[in-house]
Amino acid sequence: MTNYDVDVLVAGAGPVGLAAALQLARWGVSVRLVDAAAGPATTSRALGTHARSLEIYDQLGILADIAPHGTRVNAFIRHQGTPAARVDFDFGDLTTRFPYMFNIDQVITERVLRGHAVSAGIAVEWNTGLESFHHDQDAVTVSLRTNSGGRETVRARYLWGCDGGHSTVRKALQLPLVGDSAHTWLIADAVVHTDLDRDGVHWLFPGGGALMLFPFPEPGKWRLLDTTGEGEPEHLDRIARQFGTKLSQALGRDTVVDNPSWVSKFTIQQRAVPAMHVGRCFISGDAAHIHSPASGQGLNTGIQDACNLAWKLAMVVHGHADAALLETYDAERVPIGQALLASTGEVMDTAMVESTTTVTRDADHGFMLQLIRTMSGLGISYSDSPLTVADDSGEGPRPGQRLTRISAADAQSPGWTALRALLRTSAWHLLVFAGNGHATGPDQITSRLPWLDTVTISRSRLAGDGHEVWDPDGRVHDTLAATEGHWILVRPDGHVSARGTGNTGFRDALDRLTVLRGRESAHA
Repeated sequence: MTNYDVDVLVAGAGPVGLAAALQLARWGVSVRLVDAAAGPATTSRALGTHARSLEIYDQLGILADIAPHGTRVNAFIRHQGTPAARVDFDFGDLTTRFPYMFNIDQVITERVLRGHAVSAGIAVEWNTGLESFHHDQDAVTVSLRTNSGGRETVRARYLWGCDGGHSTVRKALQLPLVGDSAHTWLIADAVVHTDLDRDGVHWLFPGGGALMLFPFPEPGKWRLLDTTGEGEPEHLDRIARQFGTKLSQALGRDTVVDNPSWVSKFTIQQRAVPAMHVGRCFISGDAAHIHSPASGQGLNTGIQDACNLAWKLAMVVHGHADAALLETYDAERVPIGQALLASTGEVMDTAMVESTTTVTRDADHGFMLQLIRTMSGLGISYSDSPLTVADDSGEGPRPGQRLTRISAADAQSPGWTALRALLRTSAWHLLVFAGNGHATGPDQITSRLPWLDTVTISRSRLAGDGHEVWDPDGRVHDTLAATEGHWILVRPDGHVSARGTGNTGFRDALDRLTVLRGRESAHA
């Protein structure tokens, strides 16, 4: 047996690294979380949080701590004539209990995640930078620069790089960020004296470029984005006058902008890696893919990366899965990063240009609806994953899709309230539907799988051990399109892996999911 100092060393204590460490700790994996910075960031960065990320925050049990600090965005508002064109968020058949975008300062998101990480036993080691590492088939040996200026060598089972766009881990692994850099933009956070609706993202078109305005929760405060990139960040008063002049021109009325609290000029990168892990080393978030901030995908995609990989590492560390399970991280997440290059690139090429005819404006309306649905992350499916037993027939969430395709009203039903609470536990879940009778699911098999939690769902009360859901109004049965005898196998990240009826169907599903069998046999 190889000796290790820690199971997983996570480099980077931004939102992705914090989410990664928190989930690993909850699975009982030993973690160290290091960051070269002197302390938490205090300046504004990512702002928009999309529906799928809110679902993940709910599953992690941190949404209640985030919700008081943000503001809902319900529409895109494009100022191209009178009146402005308002496109309210419409997710179509991508049902969610969060049918909006939620603007919250990344500083606050990180603060909430840090608090929960500490409660799980993980404290960030600031002033501790990853300098170098080497890895082989047994371990990753990492050299850290410590707070005192000394050096420390750490032997870890796995290294997880969540260390941003200039990732030391990615560079050492020689994983290229493939793509291009085409635009230089200016971003500022400032109070704007305007009567613009504060529940929308505004697009405006003064001469020679486009502006975007994103509302902060604080009264009167907006994030302003100028696609021309004009202005020098150190001259705050000039930046304020520049934005004021352009907004006045675009709106046709005098608009005053106060001196910004934060300004940044940067070149937009549209890049992604062809692989997100090499051996025992992994990367997530901006370390693996960098996108235009216009659609707010960076933080959201990184959180989804962390949610995808943490449970897989935990299962392998605990011996409940073969190391082949880790290969599914690339199979599932690399295509997501690649697809986002196309969608965010389309935002820049289409949404930043003023429409001048009825035809193009109608096309832009359709484009904005599609953009809303793409940004939400709700349509992400792992239908082609090795962990998915394909089944395209029937209604309800299909294998590969997320389980909780429910409205806010359905989520508050007795059955869904109980089920969502059980889904927060760190495990796979087998939902067995008893209808009005007794469960007939594959209990004898599941009792030998320590990574699986069986939940019985019944329209009648059952006297059990707390792993039962009473669904008196049938909303869980209805929304999941399940009746007595059905079962649904749900991954720890909330995506459906398989569904079917009877013992035989479940055995077939386990046979397909060979990477989960680990040291124990499903049929032993």
